[in-house]
This record gives sequence, structure tokens and C-alpha cells, in this order.
Amino acid sequence: MFAARIARALFGKTAPGRCMVLYYHSIPPDQRARFAQQLDVILRQAQTLDVTGPITLQPGLRYAGITFDDAFENFIDQALPELHKRNMPSTMFVISGALGKGFGPAGHSEKVMSAEQLCSLPQELVSIGSHTVSHPFLPELSPELARRELLESKGALENLLKREVPTFSFPFGGFSARLVGLCRETGYRRIFTTLPSFAFLGNSNEFTVGRIRVDPTDWPIEFRLKLAGAYNWLPVAFALKRKLRGKAGGERVVSQSAAERSMVREWSGS
Repeated sequence: MFAARIARALFGKTAPGRCMVLYYHSIPPDQRARFAQQLDVILRQAQTLDVTGPITLQPGLRYAGITFDDAFENFIDQALPELHKRNMPSTMFVISGALGKGFGPAGHSEKVMSAEQLCSLPQELVSIGSHTVSHPFLPELSPELARRELLESKGALENLLKREVPTFSFPFGGFSARLVGLCRETGYRRIFTTLPSFAFLGNSNEFTVGRIRVDPTDWPIEFRLKLAGAYNWLPVAFALKRKLRGKAGGERVVSQSAAERSMVREWSGS
């Protein structure tokens, strides 16, 4: 809002609309209050929108999309009530093979919501997207295994929910031009990375959308800077890092079963 007023004062024209898409993971009970405070910051500084369909940004306005990866069970009791109270839409990216199980490193896994809980989420507030079957690092998989992860997750969720699942987010943020093309081939209409950037600039049907990670534990100034797009320089640094790594060795492709390397595990309460 302030930046738009400055632009009008200096140049006599309205700044273009800007949208940042945020992504959360787990919202533990002891972080609910801080999560709620962040939602209030979003409402004061931006308009929230559903990131799954065609989007038109109005000049001079700031927007925010809210997404969650992994479908942890604590979303239901901690995040959803706060979103519902403020009528803020969100998108949940689901690991189809983890429903009702645990997900995370050994000894630090968290409970993923069940299929029944997923089906009970209010459609008017929570859109559902795919996050693969087993949460592998897709760039390391063969094209055949990657395709299977994309197709089987989408199909399982659509069969469960009885509606289209048009969106996808990359586990661990791992993607490539080949994988973007594979997402198109397997029927997704929008995909999300973990590279921060302004979204939907001049393209309401943008296919590959960047996001910025946020956590309830972010410092208040850190969260505001992320929401404002102050971290959008990071993709340049990441690209340089990938280029340097590429000189040391090519992209690894493995044929090992994704299930053998997955952090999805039977839930034992810890």
C-alpha cells in the first residue's frame, strides 16, 4: 500500500498488483497464537486469495496466497479454526501415501491427517493439491518413477475426494524443466515451487508459481519482509549454487524405489 502511494507520487501512475504465495508446514499447539498473529498481519497488509484458479491482480493492491505442505493433522485443530475465523482461503498439498501415517525424520515424525479428516475439510476454505505419493526428491528419480509419483498421487486424491486435484507442489522444492514438463503431461494445471517470487504478474493462468516459506516462529520483521517480497533475490543465489554444483557433477538419477527412501512411516505416536 505504501509503495503504491510512493509510485503514484513519483511517477504519476499506479504500481502493478503484487502477490506473494506463502507456504507453511506444521502448526503445533504452542505456535497457534503466533500463527494467528501472522494471519492478522496478512489481513492488514494484503488481500488473501485462492491460488488454484485464474487470478487477476488489481493495480496498486497487494495480495497473499496461503498454502500448507504435507497435510499434518495439527492443521485441523490449530490452523483451520484461525483461518475460518478470518475467512481466509488456503491450499493444502497432500502426500497421498502418508494419510493416517507419520511423516518426517525418524524420531521426529508428525501425524498426517487421515483420509476421513481430509475429506471433512471445508471446500470453500481449503483447496487440495498433490504433493506426490511418498515425498521423494523428484530430480533424483528416473522419469518413469517421477511420472508414477505425479500420476498416482493425483489419481488417489481425486478418487478419494471425488473432484479434480489440479495443483501440485514439489517435495523439498526439487524441480527442473523436465519435471515441469512432466507435470503438464500428467494433467496438472498449476504447480508450486519453493523459490520466492511475485506470483501472477501479467498472467492469470501462470503455470509455475513461486512461494516463500514462512513459519509461526519467524520474527515479526522477518515475516513482514517475506510477505513484502524482500527475499525474492534468493532464486538468483540458488541458481548460482546449482550452477557451481553442476560443474562438480551432473544430475543424479536413481532407480531405487521411492518408498525405500521415503520419510513416510507408520504412526506410533512419536
